[in-house]
Amino acid sequence: MVRADGPDVRVSIRAKFDGAEYPVEGSFAVRAISYSRIDRNTIAGTGRNDGVVSLTETATVDPDNGTLSLEYSFYRDGKIVASGVAVFEAAAE
Repeated sequence: MVRADGPDVRVSIRAKFDGAEYPVEGSFAVRAISYSRIDRNTIAGTGRNDGVVSLTETATVDPDNGTLSLEYSFYRDGKIVASGVAVFEAAAE
């Protein structure tokens, strides 16, 4: 990630879709994250910082229209402080 107000940030995660928590490297907001497969096309993640939920995210592939959607929310003190949706389309062949 490239930040306008500071250095580039590189976040690394190696995880399985088993609901267990895995360490996150390079993130100030998330120290551990767990992922679960919701259905064939959807995964959900919950990030924690010192045991407190700091991120929720859901990634969904729509094979019919060739998109990947990512919805996320960052939390502080139990309240959403930032959220968004990104939709990626498959490149034209």
